[in-house]
Amino acid sequence: MQKGSFFLGKSSRMSHIGLLGICFLSLVAGALECPLQISPQSVVVRYGDSVSVNCSTSVTHDGMGWESTKGGVPLSKASLITWRVSQLTDWEIEPPFCYINYGQQQQCEVALPVTIYKTPDSVSISTANQAMTEGNQYELQCDIHNVAPAQNLTVNWYKGETLVNQTNFTDNTKSPVNKIIRLPIHPDRADDGAQYRCEAELNLGEEGPQPHPKNTSEPLSITVHFKPTIHKLPSTVSVVRGYSKVVVCKSEGHPKPTISWSDGTNTVNGENFTITESTAENLTCTATNAVGSSSRSVTVVIQDFSISAVNYIEPMIEGNQYELQCDVYNVPAAQSLTVNWYKGETLVTQTNFTNTFESPVNKTFILLIHPKRYDDGAQYKFELKPLEISKSVNITVNFKPVINETILPSVVPVFRGYPVNLSCIADGKPKPIISWKHKNGIIYREYLTVTESTPENVVCVANNSIDAVRREVKVILKEDYLPLIAGLIAITVAFISVIFIFIYSIYYKTAKMGRYSLKDAKPSAQNGNIAQNGRDNSIPMKKLSQSNILA
Repeated sequence: MQKGSFFLGKSSRMSHIGLLGICFLSLVAGALECPLQISPQSVVVRYGDSVSVNCSTSVTHDGMGWESTKGGVPLSKASLITWRVSQLTDWEIEPPFCYINYGQQQQCEVALPVTIYKTPDSVSISTANQAMTEGNQYELQCDIHNVAPAQNLTVNWYKGETLVNQTNFTDNTKSPVNKIIRLPIHPDRADDGAQYRCEAELNLGEEGPQPHPKNTSEPLSITVHFKPTIHKLPSTVSVVRGYSKVVVCKSEGHPKPTISWSDGTNTVNGENFTITESTAENLTCTATNAVGSSSRSVTVVIQDFSISAVNYIEPMIEGNQYELQCDVYNVPAAQSLTVNWYKGETLVTQTNFTNTFESPVNKTFILLIHPKRYDDGAQYKFELKPLEISKSVNITVNFKPVINETILPSVVPVFRGYPVNLSCIADGKPKPIISWKHKNGIIYREYLTVTESTPENVVCVANNSIDAVRREVKVILKEDYLPLIAGLIAITVAFISVIFIFIYSIYYKTAKMGRYSLKDAKPSAQNGNIAQNGRDNSIPMKKLSQSNILA
């Protein structure tokens, strides 16, 4: 377009490059003095959207305008002019600039930076190797279609929610381009099933949309194959002679590995293997899949193992001290062990020790006990960790008898003619023999019938092989006064009844048959009845002569 004629020439049209050169020189010469303001000072426009920018001045001028390949504004005397484009679709648009002619043939311009952007049509992630093998390198590919401008594009790589890589571009192409970005990875077993995604982000500065436009691919799940790893399998397994133990060989791998056991001669498939005293000393567990195999050796130690009580001939006697002794043969060398003694389910004592010898040794472990009668039949268990060796023994405890004094009192009253049965119950092991002793002899049984002929003192004796205990019972003979008391009570009741009847008869005669006073009685004028208390008596009365009354 053509600017003012007095500075650039009356009819010459300048190329865009020439105009930019003039603009640059003018800015260098006096940019700080150019009386133009444009708002906004730069624009970021989505492809196809409208744009408008104002250019204004506060000085008197000879004309101002917008120079642009799209939407230019001719020379105007106004103090505010607007550069406007309804649809900005020119990817190669040169930066428009606002210019002004003022003073004595002075001219200056202010350029407007314009950025046109377009978000991608699609963002996708792929790999040539969906199934990967641990330890190898692979590439993930991100395809971005139709994005502009490329120099503002950032590609973010995510593994799960973690940002693992970023890629930026220096391509200054303004029109949309396609981009292919590759990410090298070295997957391991922990990445099996991991999800990767790529994200195209346009960072268009402060003038651009906020937050930055982002387009994300669908997640890509990767499969990682890796060779097996055997875990939780001890290097030494001990088994007590005469017993068996099952060991389990577990392995982690992808694809799922197959497990086999070998003793050098025979091979058995499966995770579980039963070890007995006839098993070979050296075993090998092998886990195999398509990627590779892993093996682990197991040394089998046959334990000769016994537990016993010493310093006594069975059974144990309550109140004495005894030793429970456990002898373990072929304790593995250079191993830290823990010895646990249990009584039932209760831990009694625990001891830690380390076999520092270079070869298996024999060890003896002792537990001191003081058994009580309630320990009869108790189970003691010896346990050796981590060899998983255990052995149990049940003890027998004998104890002296104890007579139940609640059932058998020390004093027993006996009424003549009324016998009493006494019971002597005793607890003891072996079961005690019960006998009754008195001056007339001995009776062997748990009960005794006491009568008036029984001696005053009797003794219950409970006897077993441990000891004998006695309980003395004093028999007190008492007369039976019950009939006499009953007779006295009957006589007393009869006497009281007679007195009561006599008193009642007297009261009855007095209350029901007492005398009446007829003094001053007046016969009724109407019927000859006697008036009582000034009132008429409705009961007819017969007239009597005075002589009859006194009679």
